[in-house]
Amino acid sequence: MQTTLYSEPIVILSAGGTFEQVYDPIEGQLRLPNQSRLGQWAQQARLRCIHRIEEVLLKDSLEMVDADRNLLSQRVSQAKERRIVIVHGTDTMTDSAQVLAKHLRPEQVVVLTGAMVPASLEGSDALINLGSAIAAAQLMPPGVWVSIQGQIFSALHVQKNRALGLFEPTSQCRS
Repeated sequence: MQTTLYSEPIVILSAGGTFEQVYDPIEGQLRLPNQSRLGQWAQQARLRCIHRIEEVLLKDSLEMVDADRNLLSQRVSQAKERRIVIVHGTDTMTDSAQVLAKHLRPEQVVVLTGAMVPASLEGSDALINLGSAIAAAQLMPPGVWVSIQGQIFSALHVQKNRALGLFEPTSQCRS
């Protein structure tokens, strides 16, 4: 008999970011595709607890504007599911988290994740980050979280250290 701690449905919302980028051999650079490949990657990672996947945006997070963050926040607040994972670019993930936290329903658990290397490339951190975010969405209490690089942070108290290429607690959270 197989048992799980949580069996609530989880939705994955895609905002794009490095996670979703693919290499374009004609242009010789990474770009965002015309359509999300999250379903394919979730299947590859054998993630069985996903209820649905919704493409909200396919943007580099550096190109996101307030209207994009508001759209993402609206989709979260309208979601039937309580447990939500958002695939987002790492550069402005914390900016979106600030907006999401203001519009979150009290019972919702939102976990943002991303990747430093696209899922389409060898050596990517994308699938481990996605799996970790799915686990975090099932285990964390209501609120907005960032799950990346094997760690879970309060989304309101984390920053990306660009020099080191990692996420860390903001100075207010360090002990």
